[in-house]
Order: sequence, then C-alpha cells, then structure tokens
Amino acid sequence: MASIMQKIFPGSAPGKVTTGVYRINTAYVNAYILGEPGGSWILVDTGMPFSAEQIKKAVDDLFGVQARPAAIVLTHGHFDHAGTVEEVSRYWDVPVYAHPMEIPYLTGQSEYPPADPTVGGFGGQLSRFYTNKPVNISERIHMLPEDGSVPGLKDWKWLHTPGHTPGHISLFRDSDAVLVAGDALTTLNMRNMGDMMSGKPVLNGPPEYFTPDWVASLKSIDKLASLRPAILAAGHGEPLYYQGLDLDLIDFADRFLPPKEGRYVDTPPHFNETGVVSLPPPANDPLPKIIAGAAAGILAAITTFGIVKNRRNNQSGHSTKKDRQPVVVSRKAKKLPEPESIRRVRSLRSREEAVKPKERKFIFKTTTTNREPVREAEPGSGKWKIFAYKKERNY
Repeated sequence: MASIMQKIFPGSAPGKVTTGVYRINTAYVNAYILGEPGGSWILVDTGMPFSAEQIKKAVDDLFGVQARPAAIVLTHGHFDHAGTVEEVSRYWDVPVYAHPMEIPYLTGQSEYPPADPTVGGFGGQLSRFYTNKPVNISERIHMLPEDGSVPGLKDWKWLHTPGHTPGHISLFRDSDAVLVAGDALTTLNMRNMGDMMSGKPVLNGPPEYFTPDWVASLKSIDKLASLRPAILAAGHGEPLYYQGLDLDLIDFADRFLPPKEGRYVDTPPHFNETGVVSLPPPANDPLPKIIAGAAAGILAAITTFGIVKNRRNNQSGHSTKKDRQPVVVSRKAKKLPEPESIRRVRSLRSREEAVKPKERKFIFKTTTTNREPVREAEPGSGKWKIFAYKKERNY
C-alpha cells in the first residue's frame, strides 16, 4: 500500500536514471531533467497540471535555488505532459521548444482529437475524464531546429515520432544509447488497473486512448527499436535498463499491434500545420447505454415504490401519521362462524333440556330464631336438623 501511495503522490526529489538524466515522477507521468549541475540543462515535459511546485522543488534540490533551465522541450502537448508549461516557463522566463506540427495545440489554435474510451481497458475508462484542450504559450513557443539538435544540449538529438500526436518527438543520446521516448513507448500497462497501480514495469506502446494514428505510431516504434537503446526513459512508467533491452525492444516492435476496437484504429484524423482538419465518426460506446439503462431501472423502481405508497395512503383515508389513530379490532366483529358440527351438538342439547322435567327447589326457613338445635332426629319426624350455616329438612 505504501509503494502504491508513493506512486500516486510521489515526493519532489528527482531520481537519477543515469549520468545527466533525472526523472521527476508526477503521478504516473514523468518529466525529465537532462544535464548536470554546473552545466547547461533542460527540462523535458512539465507533468500534470498540479505539479508545478514539485518540479520547482526538484530543480532547487538538484541545481540550487537560483538555477533555471536553458529551455523547456516538449515531447508533445497533452495535458499530462504540458500541464504546467505556462507556469514554469513564466517562472523561469525561458523559451519552450516543440515540433512544428505540435505548435497549433500549444498556441490555442486547435484542440487535440478527443480521447477514445472505446479502446477499452482501465486507462480507456479513465480517459472519459481527460481533457483535449490546448494550452496557449504563443509568446514563448519556438520550433525545434530542423537539423535535429536540442537547444541547450550538445550531445542529444531529437527524432520525429508521430502517431500519439502529429508532432510527437523523442530524444536520444548516441554516446550511451539513452532514449527519452515520451509517449511513443511506455513502460506501464495502463489497460490493467492492478499493473497501473503497482507500477509494474513492462514494455508497452503509446497510451491507446489518446493515440489517433496507429500506422504512424507503429512506424515510430520501429524507428526507436532500430536505435537499440540501452536505457529507456518513457513518459509513463519506470525507466528500463538491463542487458538485452535492445533485443527485447526489437522483439516487442515485431509483435505489437493496435487495439482491436476504437474510433481511430481504422481511420485516423486528418492533420495539417493548423491542427485537426477532420475526425472519423465516433465509435459505438456501450457504456452510456448501460448507464442510461441502469438509471432508467432505478427511476422505474422509485416510481413504482411511490405509486404503491400513494395507494396505501389512499386506502387509509389520506391520513397522516400525526392524525392516524390506533384501530381497535373487536373480537366479536372478527368472530368466525361456528362449524356445523358444533351447532348441531348445541341444538341437540337445547332440545334435551326442553323435554327434561325441571326439579323443584325448596327453600326452608326457620320460624323461630332461638330454637335449640336437634342433634338427632328420626327420619320422617318432621323435625329440623340444624347445621352451622345450612338448614336441610330430613324426610
């Protein structure tokens, strides 16, 4: 859990990849510092929109408080790679360089093609919340030199690697075969939530949901594999450097295929120097229909519940809880009819009682109150026999 939280909320300290290459991890997106303290250095990409202070702190820790780069170079202008370019370029007062085909999206001329969540995967679903809006740094943006040189650095060159965006670039240092790939290659499987959360390093292609031209993208992967890099520093994921990486990258380039489905898989947008000219029609996205169906089901359940409750209230005389009085149920009112067999028995008993002669009861009272009790009396003598509380006559 701690390692996952560190990936989501990384510290500000830059991590050293190799000599003259430092990585700043801004929540699954990497920015890189190329150069060493005491010499000229540049910043490659500017991370997520909330990462300006993290980048400034990383530079202060590495080069000192007063240090500033010779330039900022953007591999492309998506929101997660140029998120703070306006703020940090103004803070350091430095120029920003990008490929000519990327300029329209950095000067507010054109939006990028919309993200394509229909490619599937965890990253595809997250892309529903990503913006394709451009930034506007017209006063600071410059085109990269046509000869492939990198402003501020002598031993690096840039290569046009389109596909993920029309003006995407990567940077390469020949002396030790270090490749800063941007999003032309990644080392993170963003289709799988578990791999994305854990940061498990693996060779992968560009983020599928934001890649509109797959033919160009495959050609760019082949171009980078042909460089046979010894160190791969990508825009997403951990840097890779191990013996045989170059051969693994060649094998990956041979096997890698675009996603099976998606808006741009078969038909890419049309681009020119002013931005997006045309887009293919949207692909069939089942998720909105699923959400709409679930919402309709919930609404129907709520409506049915309301109707049933309203009917119950109507049957109780529209009374409220405050006015409602407890109902006392009379047992007689609820008395069930007697079974026929019991009624017959009762009828027979009634008829027997009617024909039976009634016994006559006699109550004998004494005529005097102070008579002496007769202890013994002969039967039939007519004498009284007196007891404590009851008097009987002997016959």
